[in-house]
Amino acid sequence: MDDFIVSARKYRPQHFNTVVGQGHITNTLKQAIKNGKIAQAYLFCGPRGVGKTTCARIFAKTINCTNLTSDGEACDACESCLSFNSGASLNVYELDAASNNSVEDIRNLVDQVRFAPQLGDYKVYVIDEVHMLSNAAFNAFLKTLEEPPKHAKFILATTEKHKIIPTILSRCQVFSFNRIKTEDITEQLVHIANTEQITFEPEALQIISQKADGGLRDACSIFDQMVTFTGNHLTYKAVVENLHVLDYEYYFKLTDAALNGRLPEVMVTFDEILKQGFDGHNFIIGFGEHLRNLLVSKDQFTVQLLEASESLKQRFAQQAQLCPIPFLLKSLAVINKCDIHYKAAKNQRLQVEMALMQISYLNTASQDAEKKNELNPEFGTQSAPKALEQAVTPAKFSAQPVVQTSSKPVVGFTELKIKSQFMLQNNAQHNQTIAVEANVLNDPQESFDVELTTDRAMAAVKQFAEEKNKNGNKQLYATLTSSKITLVDKTILIELNNEVQKEMLVGIKQDMLDDLRKLASNRQLQLEIKVSEIVGEIKAYKPADKFKLMAEKNPALLELKKRFDLDIEY
Repeated sequence: MDDFIVSARKYRPQHFNTVVGQGHITNTLKQAIKNGKIAQAYLFCGPRGVGKTTCARIFAKTINCTNLTSDGEACDACESCLSFNSGASLNVYELDAASNNSVEDIRNLVDQVRFAPQLGDYKVYVIDEVHMLSNAAFNAFLKTLEEPPKHAKFILATTEKHKIIPTILSRCQVFSFNRIKTEDITEQLVHIANTEQITFEPEALQIISQKADGGLRDACSIFDQMVTFTGNHLTYKAVVENLHVLDYEYYFKLTDAALNGRLPEVMVTFDEILKQGFDGHNFIIGFGEHLRNLLVSKDQFTVQLLEASESLKQRFAQQAQLCPIPFLLKSLAVINKCDIHYKAAKNQRLQVEMALMQISYLNTASQDAEKKNELNPEFGTQSAPKALEQAVTPAKFSAQPVVQTSSKPVVGFTELKIKSQFMLQNNAQHNQTIAVEANVLNDPQESFDVELTTDRAMAAVKQFAEEKNKNGNKQLYATLTSSKITLVDKTILIELNNEVQKEMLVGIKQDMLDDLRKLASNRQLQLEIKVSEIVGEIKAYKPADKFKLMAEKNPALLELKKRFDLDIEY
């Protein structure tokens, strides 16, 4: 049996121009080599599996090549390149800092730096996972890193740049590696599959690329696993089954059912997904990604943001034509809210089902609203299309845009939108007049907001507290009724007695603000929460506060706590 070599090793790049997705780094390194401007130390940082160690090895090989090509690549023919390719080169020294992170290990490294290379001009020291070095080891390394011998070059690689001490960073040229794009990973997998004579479905490689999350090494590992599972033919069905990825057919099916208001079908499909072992949170996130893909597919300018195969892009484009933009935007808002509250929900399945119910009735509710507005009271008892046609008749012979106004109060925003749609359908030849009128009507007017007074603000807070009391939240009711509440320039200021009450209100601040705006009929309302600076006796609620008050009365408690190294329980 032949020795099997994993794809990540077998197809590891040997030249700069074969490194995938890191052109900004490989081009810089090649120019530095060609111009003879090689620094003494480099820091390669970035996610796992994106080519940090690979680029370090290629760099070490190239700077020792005696016959560089015109574009700054190693020749693969000289004695240095041949020894490097065979793994016998003594000019590259790799150190794993995860297992060699002590001062003694760094001292051994520094001792080796003194010896010049036997073949070639440079010795390259590659220290992987350098962030694992101890602070003492870092400090022992500083002097050598800043002023090494002429023949010594250091390349430090790490996935956690923030753990590197500043004195090391200042001595290195820092290169940040990017996550590799999905299309670049897919292209590399196609190359590997063709070389290995493995047939595949494009959707299967697309799923593997997405699952790799920007790491080519992860993608190669998953690819090898799928080939072992399916033989020499990779199918989309086999890949999603083995990787436990939800088939996109479910998302297309759910979207179609929700768009047409078929709630029972939506609920049964979701139950089927759960029975297959998929997590509800991952499902709702995936459904949001699907709706986002539909939204970007509605315009040719944004379709480039879609990471999918060509056949799948066509399916997205077809379904996107059936989905109104308001439906997609409102659905995404519902899903985003569900995602935020999912982990805090006690009944997480119900949380997702409520979101699906809301999405299922978005489109049908919009259609019902349009039907109810066909007979518009502002235009009398005649049909809306006919009334609107008469309303814009003066614009037929006018070269200037005509903006019509009404002495009656402006009705709801939804009704104005319906009027604009009728104008577009029945008066398409008067685009100039319609466009100006739509701009006036579509502007959310501040006149909708009722004037905010102190009495109205206090009444809104009182009503909010009473509603919470009825729902069983007596603690919130007691907090609001015992706090000082004032109105300062459209901002309700709630001054609380302690930090415990503040933490409780801050957790529900956004929901509370939304309710207060509705109760006060004012969208400009703001909310500020702070702890009052009470003059006089301070009430202690937390153990730390109680201890502080006791210590003020009896300072010996502080000495007792210090002497026995006591902690306050929370």
